[in-house]
Order: sequence, then C-alpha cells, then structure tokens
Amino acid sequence: MNRNHDSRTPLLLCRVGLLFVVGLGISGCATMGVQGGKPLIPTAFQVRTGPYVICTNQKLEANAPVVKQLQSLESQVAETLGLRVEPGLSPVEVYILDDRKSFEHFLTFYYPELPHRRAFFLANGNQRVVYTFFGDRLEEDIRHEATHALLHVAIGDIPLWLDEGLAEYFESPTERRGVNAEHVGRLPEDLRSGWSPDLARLESLKVVTQMTPRDYRESWAWVHYLLNQGPAEKKALLTYLADLATTPDARPISARFQKPETELLLTHLKQIQQNPVAMEAPNDPTVRFQSGPSELPKRRGFFSKIRDWFGP
Repeated sequence: MNRNHDSRTPLLLCRVGLLFVVGLGISGCATMGVQGGKPLIPTAFQVRTGPYVICTNQKLEANAPVVKQLQSLESQVAETLGLRVEPGLSPVEVYILDDRKSFEHFLTFYYPELPHRRAFFLANGNQRVVYTFFGDRLEEDIRHEATHALLHVAIGDIPLWLDEGLAEYFESPTERRGVNAEHVGRLPEDLRSGWSPDLARLESLKVVTQMTPRDYRESWAWVHYLLNQGPAEKKALLTYLADLATTPDARPISARFQKPETELLLTHLKQIQQNPVAMEAPNDPTVRFQSGPSELPKRRGFFSKIRDWFGP
C-alpha cells in the first residue's frame, strides 16, 4: 500500500531475488545465500496467524510465545486504533533467522551498507517483509516491526515520527499499555540536557537517517500522550490516521490543536515517571530500520551478484 513507491524499484527486485534463492533449492546459486550448509532465508517451516506468515528453519508451534505476541499485537492495534487488516490480502512475511550470527551474515550478504541492527521491516507495493532472529528480545523486536507492517497494510504511508512512535508504543507487551520502560528511564536525562519536545520539528523529519535515539523517544512520548491523555487527544490522533488513509498530505496533527501541547506532554511524562514500570531498561541499545526503497542505501543488487557468480 506504499502509494509513493514504484513497483519497479530495487526493493522489489531484492524480494524477487530472495524468492529466487528459495526456489533454487540446492543448485549452484543457492550456495551464495547459505551459512553452514543452511539457507540464510528460513523456509523449512511456516506458521500462519492473522495477517502474518512466519517462516523459520526450526519448527515453531502454533502456541509459541512469538506467535502469541503477534496475535496479541493484532488485537491491541485493533482495539486501540480501530485498524484491522482485511482478509484476503497478501500476508506479511516474517522471517526469523536462527540466531544473531546468521542474521548478521544475512545483512552482510544482502545489505552490507546497513549498520548492525536486530530487526527491520521493508515494504514495496503489496509486499511487506519483516526480518529478525531468535534472540533475547525477539518478541519486542517482532512486535515493533510487525506494527509497521500492520500500519502499512491498513493505512499506507504515514509520517515517519508517527510510524516509529506507534511502533515504539506497541512493542511493549499489551499489559504495559504502551509504556516503554527504556524511554521512560532516559527522558529525564534528555530534559536535564535542555531538550524540549517539539512535535512540529518531528513532523519535518522525512527519512529515518534523520532520526536520533532521542527522536524515537519523543515520538513514543507524543503517541503515548495522545492515546492516554484524554478523549479529545485520542480522537485527534485517530481522526488523523483516518485522514491519512485517503489523503497522504493531510493537515499535520500539530496544527489540529488550539494551543501548544508541550507543557501537557511534559506533565504527562512526569506522571508516568512517578509510576515507573518495574523493568530495567535493556542493555542492548535498540537500533531500528524502517525505510522505503527510495531511502535504502545504494548497494549491489541481487542480479549483479548472480552475474558476478556466473560471469557476463
């Protein structure tokens, strides 16, 4: 549903390339995408749940925790935002690689210019793909990236700050009601350093490389405020999302309030800090990547590698 993306972009070729590797099985080309004798792209087992199809190299039970988290996420997004994926659409493909080493090898082979990360989501036309690996933060990472996928299926392109803010909101388990402990723990330091929230500035950011970790935290803070402050704020956000589904350049949400909301946001954050979530912030810094094909770093394409392998 990425309205601004041409279906002939390199990302589509990349996806076709990945599917081509899968289809080749044990032929010569497949050795380009293997590690330790196993394909980099997991295809041995599939589990379908809601709009997702999860692909792995190890058998995944239908009641596995990661499957339950995707089911919980779908319900939470529907209940909170009123967004549901219509049946019959192409499923979101979720590839869970065996471990961090396999994932890093995959990134090195297909996306060598990308910095190290734990998960990422790519979208092009009706193809939406999540890549991650089995690790300590799998459920958090998959909820984050799967939120991007749900938003793109249900709405299409949305402003970067809101896309990331909602993903940060929904990455925490449902029972935490959107409280992101990592952000709650770091925002006081941001305030002491002189930071002041500025929604209009966030709305001006267009590509993910412009966003700093503080921008992710602020995006989450605005989303949490809008969804939990009161009926008027939540209605403003839901109306904005509905407008974006039909009008990509809909009037920004910062222009929909009669007065600046900055002080109300800071008061909201203080209330959260007075009732902290009983969870230590993870030591492994969260690094995200959510980008359209026009924003992907330049790289040698799959078919260029095929030509190198077989010659001109």
